[in-house]
Amino acid sequence: MKSKKITLALFLAGLCVPVFSQKTISKSNALFGPMFKTIYTIQEVKIAPRITLQTSVKTRPASNFKFFGLGAVNVEGKDYQPFGETKLSAVGNVTEMRVFGKEKGAYHGFYFGPYLTYMHYKLQSAAVRAEFKDAAGTSYFGDISQVVKLNMSGVGFQIGTQGMYLKNHLAIDWTILGVGLGLLGFEGGIEAENTSENFDFRNYPDDIDDVKMGIEKVFKFKRTVDPTSMTIGAKIPWPLMRMGVLFGFGYGGMKVPGMGKGDKKDSGAPGGMPGSGSQKLPMPDDKVPGTDARPGNLPKEEPVKPK
Repeated sequence: MKSKKITLALFLAGLCVPVFSQKTISKSNALFGPMFKTIYTIQEVKIAPRITLQTSVKTRPASNFKFFGLGAVNVEGKDYQPFGETKLSAVGNVTEMRVFGKEKGAYHGFYFGPYLTYMHYKLQSAAVRAEFKDAAGTSYFGDISQVVKLNMSGVGFQIGTQGMYLKNHLAIDWTILGVGLGLLGFEGGIEAENTSENFDFRNYPDDIDDVKMGIEKVFKFKRTVDPTSMTIGAKIPWPLMRMGVLFGFGYGGMKVPGMGKGDKKDSGAPGGMPGSGSQKLPMPDDKVPGTDARPGNLPKEEPVKPK
């Protein structure tokens, strides 16, 4: 729930920026999006003559994702590979600030700047019916599955280049390289469902010790055992690297009436408005043509008396 709130906050912050912008570019990851079954929503907006802000929200609905050789479960001396039928889901956000060159300005050419990233992944394995025995030898049963959650947050710096084509409508954005440092939070374990009466993992220490997550040789984790779950967790520094190509469409932009080359002279606007083509109404301080007098200073004519 916490990860969803963070992602939503970053997304809403990105949506608030277009109020101050003159142009918006909507983009999509045409290569890796379909490859990894990920849906991208990417918006870039101008916040200063040389600076843009881009926010990317991505999500992957839960679907099958095969892992090979990861997460072997040892039950009664037999290895079981539940991650052969894993369902993977993900949600995340990347927010970037881009500084462009002075000559071309925002959206055009080489850029650099910092970025913030957050990603949440969840792996849910298939379940296997397992038997556990307490100290008295009594058997208990439950459907056992593995759940692994990864949370990645971090900051970094990147460089890239962007070109605008077809009258500034087609955008091709190449992130050449981005590097950074993040914090990887790992939480995983086994969960039991459809358990028999009085099922409790804390009563089966020998069986719990036989359950392996498949990564104990790489990292050392502290175990937490509850009646229907056994979890391990840790947070470790993690390097970040990003690169890729995005395609986008630019639209919007405010045009001031009367300032463009295509404005017509006679537009039917009220007199005195730019582009109206009508004469300006005389003001008190305007001179009367051919004299030094002004409308407000003209002498009053005396009425002619009948003789």
